[in-house]
Amino acid sequence: MSLSPNQIIEAICPELSGSPSLPVFVEMAAEVTDEGFFEKLYPHAIAYRACHLFIISGGANGNSVMGLGQVSSMSEGGLSISFATNQANDASGLDTTKYGKLLLALIKSRPTMGVNRAGLQ
Repeated sequence: MSLSPNQIIEAICPELSGSPSLPVFVEMAAEVTDEGFFEKLYPHAIAYRACHLFIISGGANGNSVMGLGQVSSMSEGGLSISFATNQANDASGLDTTKYGKLLLALIKSRPTMGVNRAGLQ
């Protein structure tokens, strides 16, 4: 039995699962995800990318502020917010959220035969 992207999202990102924007994020993720590259793991890739897009757009309380990225630390007195830095060698920004990191791991697990079909530099 293969899980759908929505079932995976329900299990890993309840904030998006309960959002009326769920279909939009799933569609955005599907449009930029290569089914041929991910094969049977395609639903996982869509789910991880949809959750990543949701987080970076500011969709989850406490994980992103105004879509500026993953918050690494916050202070209340004197208001201080630090954002995670992008240290990806591929400039994709996927390493800025836990869902993007799951997608990166999935990409790295796929055999590429020397061809970069995932769209990463």
